[in-house]
Amino acid sequence: MSNKNTGYAILNGDAAGLACKTVLVLGIGRGGTSMAAGTLSKLGVYMGEQLSSRYQDSALLDCINRNDKKQAKKIIRERNGKYPLWGIKKLQLWRWDNLFREPVYVVIFRDLFATANRRVTLFNISLLSEMFKILGLNFLLLVFLRLSRRPVLIASYEKALLYPDEFVTGLSLFLGIDDPDKHTEAVRFINPSPTEYTSSPVNYRLIRESRECLGYIDRIEAGRITGWALSTSNPNSVVLELLINGSLKQTVTADLPRPDVAGEDARFHEKCGFQFILPDALLKHGDHIDVRFAATADALINSPQKFV
Repeated sequence: MSNKNTGYAILNGDAAGLACKTVLVLGIGRGGTSMAAGTLSKLGVYMGEQLSSRYQDSALLDCINRNDKKQAKKIIRERNGKYPLWGIKKLQLWRWDNLFREPVYVVIFRDLFATANRRVTLFNISLLSEMFKILGLNFLLLVFLRLSRRPVLIASYEKALLYPDEFVTGLSLFLGIDDPDKHTEAVRFINPSPTEYTSSPVNYRLIRESRECLGYIDRIEAGRITGWALSTSNPNSVVLELLINGSLKQTVTADLPRPDVAGEDARFHEKCGFQFILPDALLKHGDHIDVRFAATADALINSPQKFV
């Protein structure tokens, strides 16, 4: 390896020589594990069925969360029979690692403040308390790595964003993957906040309860922007403004039916969906998109975003 800081390191040797192996992606929530799992998926590593934008394998993770070891073993056996190389994003360190065939680890570390602040943005929690919590979780992760004798690739989330080609190259070398087309696709996938990730469903109950007006952008496409927004103190539909690069483009009323939102919290009501229909060629790559409440100028939970 050269003296250049590539943003990744390999411990205990690479895993390329293992004919059959399971990649376990480890890290802290909101700390870059989705980027790593998604990159592996783009490289052709099977990461589960019906994956969410966070690349979480709900079938296997549900077994772990429910302590259903019997069903977990069944799923793992089935995947071992189908795939010589497969993986899972797994945030619980030591939980059932002995069930996986030839486990190897991809471990992502992200800037402490950035990880904590991402959670503060979504949830009504203290920044410093969250930073202390994440510091403790990172310490446990380091203890795990110190004790492990399995092949490990450690990577910096920030460096992966700056140098995606080198990160993908490191993953490929570590796992013994050689596919130029998939390499290119994986490099293109890496993005600080891909629309599919920031627009995926959130835990409504954990959204800041202190905010009277709540809303979320579900999807941004070239021809439309959709989501939901409401007032928790007033059943009337709210008015939203769409700003592109700081310029007001449209105003709509969020009055479309969204029974999925209404069913998540007693404070919510059904007629809260919105849709901005955009003329052709209005949105360009890199445009800054901001959806706000017209009455207060407050932004929606995951606004602003960049169109990619």
